[in-house]
Amino acid sequence: MTIDDATRTVLQARESVFASPSALAGVTGVRPQILESWRRSLSYGLDPDRCVPKPSPSPDSSALLRRFAGIVIEGKSAAMAQSNCSVAITDPDGRLLNRWVTDGGFAATLDGKLIVPDFSVAEGATGTGSSSIVLETGQPAAVAGPEHFNGDWIGFTCAGAPVRHPITRRLIGSLNLTVRHSDTSPVLLSWVTDMAADIERAMLDNASTEEKLLLAAYMKAKRDARHPVVCLNGRTVISNAPAARMLGPVDQGLVWEAASKFLRDRSGIAALTLADGSSVRVDVTAVSDGATPIGAVVRLTPDDRIEGAISAPSSPPASLPGLVGASSAWRRLCARAGSGAASPTLVVGEAGAGKMAVASAIGGQAPAVVDAEKSYSTQAQWLDDVRGACQSGAAHVVLRHLDCLDASWAGSTARLLEEARDRGLRVSATFTRRTADGSTTPLLDWFDEILEVPPLSDRMDDMGLLLESLTARHAAAGHRVRWLPDAVQVMTRITWPRNVASLERTVREVLSGYTKSTVGATDLPADLRARASRRTLVGLEQIEAKAIIDALRNADGNKRHAADALGIARSTLYRKVRVLGIDLSASNY
Repeated sequence: MTIDDATRTVLQARESVFASPSALAGVTGVRPQILESWRRSLSYGLDPDRCVPKPSPSPDSSALLRRFAGIVIEGKSAAMAQSNCSVAITDPDGRLLNRWVTDGGFAATLDGKLIVPDFSVAEGATGTGSSSIVLETGQPAAVAGPEHFNGDWIGFTCAGAPVRHPITRRLIGSLNLTVRHSDTSPVLLSWVTDMAADIERAMLDNASTEEKLLLAAYMKAKRDARHPVVCLNGRTVISNAPAARMLGPVDQGLVWEAASKFLRDRSGIAALTLADGSSVRVDVTAVSDGATPIGAVVRLTPDDRIEGAISAPSSPPASLPGLVGASSAWRRLCARAGSGAASPTLVVGEAGAGKMAVASAIGGQAPAVVDAEKSYSTQAQWLDDVRGACQSGAAHVVLRHLDCLDASWAGSTARLLEEARDRGLRVSATFTRRTADGSTTPLLDWFDEILEVPPLSDRMDDMGLLLESLTARHAAAGHRVRWLPDAVQVMTRITWPRNVASLERTVREVLSGYTKSTVGATDLPADLRARASRRTLVGLEQIEAKAIIDALRNADGNKRHAADALGIARSTLYRKVRVLGIDLSASNY
């Protein structure tokens, strides 16, 4: 098959797929890597005739990558001058940081297509391209002519390679080479991959002695890739795949807190509870620069794999299907929910805390719901709806917003529910505690069990899990988004007036039209960051914050001594400092 035949095959497939996306399943003659990118691009709702780069100024955090890419590419200027091409560097979110092109005409063409610095070429903005595939897969990629999603790029070929941080191996950007389709060559991909490797080497040469020592220690420790290993200090985290799967953003801070206390002794073993409630053993070995400890190698062993441990099989912690949480307040709720059998259950709590979600989950299947908040003009209408739900065939009925029910209707409602209970039907209800008016209803006494859903303020340790769950619910189809630790910290320092409902609305707003793969603190709306910085501590929070600050001051800033004085674990102190918004860097001890 000639090049023209291959191009014609892709063109025909492209027209077929974009006319009817369902045709993707039967397409032949197109590389799987391209088909997957087409599928993702369509899931973003992109139009192949209208998707163009979007303005997206690059953050200062990309200055180092931009600098070393420039050094390497300027060294290739002689080779570039002999070929009509463009080289561009992007950050991990697809923002174009800089572009190098020697031919004035080609530069003008790219300018017209907005392939210029501070514009985004992420897959969610422009569809299939070499940069977008590289950032999505972490692997080198070439996209030739009609393989592009954007119709304006059918006349070009692009080759891209990932650029990784030389120490942590985290993906920090992509390097991309662009030529006209008529200049396509099999050497393009190898050339751009070599240049990306040169950029990584230049950054490694510039790395601090401390970072190099950490990398050397990590490379020595990770020989057995099956076991979780992480090498870290307060600024750098290097981990293998098993450790990366085990540790969330908050967990990395907890591991460093646990490991740092052993640095003076050079080694040690401790038990640690992660944010999801699981337990691990941490085996710590210090990494030193001469006599000075600068980090630690930590080997992680889940508690169910510790060699020599003899213990009776334990049942997994109680949970509610479809809901997430690992905080002590949430675990207590789950334990109580699991011990109530099928008794009539009243779920109480503040507005937006998730009472309806809990009431639905305890039944194990979708319930029939009757909402008392609906404007019922007569008792008969209400009773008809309750009776209909009880006779709907569902095994579980939930009366929602029972606090809105007319108190005089309680007796007749209770009689209906008693009949349903006698037939084996499970009955639950939700009731919002209103501290202002103390509203209640005689029907509350009919329920055998009362479950109180904790407010979000008591579940701040669950923030990472909640953000992950809500993001999976509201992110665009096929678009994976991860919340970075600094963004999670901001969210824990905000007062949420309607609890999880307020948090969900905010997540939905943040993700609307969002094309990046991560959410950092700087990506959050300015009003959110302002709310986090001015959150007022009230009641016991003020007392707790003062006690922590006093303990740290008395211990000259030593967290271990402060935790001992307070009678709490160091990891607990770490979490409380984060949740209460105590800025240790701004404190003088």
